[in-house]
Amino acid sequence: MFLPRISLLTWILALALVSCQDSSKPKAPQLHVAEVVAGTGDISPETVERVRQIVATELVPLQEVFGGKKIGRFFVHVHASRDSMPEQLVAGVHEEAPGFAILGRHQIHLIWGQMARTGSKPRGVVRHELVHELLDQYVGNNGKHIPRWFHEGLAQLLAGDTYLNAREDDLVWRVGAGSLPRFGSLAKHFPTQTTKLRTAYALSFSYVAWLSREYGMSLLLRVARFTDGVTSFGQALVGQTGQDSLQMETAWQNYVLYGSGAPWRVLFTNWFSLLMILALPVLVLALMRRLSAEQRAARHLAARARSDKVRAQQAAERREELARLAAEGDFEEREDLNRLEQDGEQR
Repeated sequence: MFLPRISLLTWILALALVSCQDSSKPKAPQLHVAEVVAGTGDISPETVERVRQIVATELVPLQEVFGGKKIGRFFVHVHASRDSMPEQLVAGVHEEAPGFAILGRHQIHLIWGQMARTGSKPRGVVRHELVHELLDQYVGNNGKHIPRWFHEGLAQLLAGDTYLNAREDDLVWRVGAGSLPRFGSLAKHFPTQTTKLRTAYALSFSYVAWLSREYGMSLLLRVARFTDGVTSFGQALVGQTGQDSLQMETAWQNYVLYGSGAPWRVLFTNWFSLLMILALPVLVLALMRRLSAEQRAARHLAARARSDKVRAQQAAERREELARLAAEGDFEEREDLNRLEQDGEQR
């Protein structure tokens, strides 16, 4: 009786282990959850079908990133242009944005005309917005506690593309000058001014990419799951990594300056401008010498003109004097002749 009981127990444990392993595997792709529909404006059925194919293709690997978690239904609206969309729908959306997701409402809005105008790749835009939707569903009711910088950084990282042509190279000067925006200021909203907005996107992408390389994507998603109304994202990140925020941000900034290659890319991209800056003192000195020489030449010409004028005036006065003297000499000669004629008559 003892051996059969052991055998039965062994089989039970084996079945339990198999069931646990099966439950941990990612579930099959849920392609039916994404409803791609035509939005506003004159959008062709071919364009909608193209977006539908992109969504179906990109949704599969992204589901694996999020552990195959069950996804609720969401809609992807394809609009012809920004002008064709309701004003209240695009309020607060940057004018260059080719798409956006409305978190909590399971809506993605793609602006096809904007993609063509800005040169954005449809696959990258679709993937970017899908990450926003999947992350929002992944954290459930705590989506409002996920900071905006993490949302945008993760979306750019997994999309393999940045928004507004944001580049890590743009951060080099700001890191060196200590003028980067604080992550706390990017938790809820991003700036509206284009340059500051591009910097916010670049910062988000660079920092999240660095965190992913240092600690892994699974840890970052675990941090997102642990974020709620009691535990902030920053606190969860510190708890999972064992590093405080200052240590992580300092390490990331050192990577930007010394490990990313961004300074060299900035140097090669702006070599002519930097060369002009280095040559500026020499150019200024040469310009000062040129101006000084021109001033000396101008003074010399002015002095020569004054001298010529004086000489001309003196010559005119001399001519007048000679004419006067000549006139006086002629008068005296006529007087002498008159006197001679008078003397002759008297004789």
